[in-house]
Amino acid sequence: MPQARTGKLIKPDLHMHSQASDGAYQPAELAKKVAQAGVNLFALTDHETMLGLNEAQKASEELGLQFIPGVEINTAGHDEVHILFYYVHEGMDALVSQLRLMNEGRETRGFKIIERLNSLGIPITMNDLDIPPGVFCNRPHVAHALVRMGAVSSLKEAFDRFLGIGKPAYVERTRIETLDAIALAREIGAVPVLAHPELIRKPELKSEEAIKKMADAGLMGIEAYHSKHDASSCRKWDQAARSLGLMVTGGSDFHRPSDEHGPIGCILNKWMTSHEDATALLEKRPDQLKDRA
Repeated sequence: MPQARTGKLIKPDLHMHSQASDGAYQPAELAKKVAQAGVNLFALTDHETMLGLNEAQKASEELGLQFIPGVEINTAGHDEVHILFYYVHEGMDALVSQLRLMNEGRETRGFKIIERLNSLGIPITMNDLDIPPGVFCNRPHVAHALVRMGAVSSLKEAFDRFLGIGKPAYVERTRIETLDAIALAREIGAVPVLAHPELIRKPELKSEEAIKKMADAGLMGIEAYHSKHDASSCRKWDQAARSLGLMVTGGSDFHRPSDEHGPIGCILNKWMTSHEDATALLEKRPDQLKDRA
């Protein structure tokens, strides 16, 4: 049974974000925070980008952590159907092309958001956004800029007043359909897992029928344990996954300290089968990555 290099039980956190998308820490810094939190297996799953994976992999090796390279893909816009792809790499041409298409749309969306804010009397420009090199514009980049310039007092206010779904500066984004994303993952050899199903907004998109269709399309797991799932939701999705023969995973969805997402490793106190479930995911590691485990 695979265990962490320390010989201890696996303590996983399989859903995390870095500055490569909208997190607070550079990938290497995030790996250090992971080690400090007592987690010994983590996955970096930035939004529609693999930019931080090599840095995170290298830092993990230096720290003695096990690492799973991932990416999170939004497949239903504001309805929040997200698919986590595990074991991805830059040699997956079809995935690279899909991410490029989505990020080109994200850049266009950023300019549209700025235009809408200008029309509301807020003199913000793209130059006001603090976006790291190589990273594409996300709504949190705009929200932080609004706080810095004093247009709002907090990130929450930025989303509540301007950037949230249905608010005056909200702009829909380029997306891929859920079943197509799952099919893409299986085609390229990645492991597709449904992220935080309880957060999906439309009931019909997380119904038993919908989940069964995802499983039939090749879904391999469900993130039953998430920082925004209460105990009953965790149990419900754990049971749903196992009833369909799918893997069970869990993750904090960590972005930055003290935000609406959980701290690193926060799901471990609810996820009693984390070692066994993480082992099942590690067993799906492609052969070319096993020598890096």
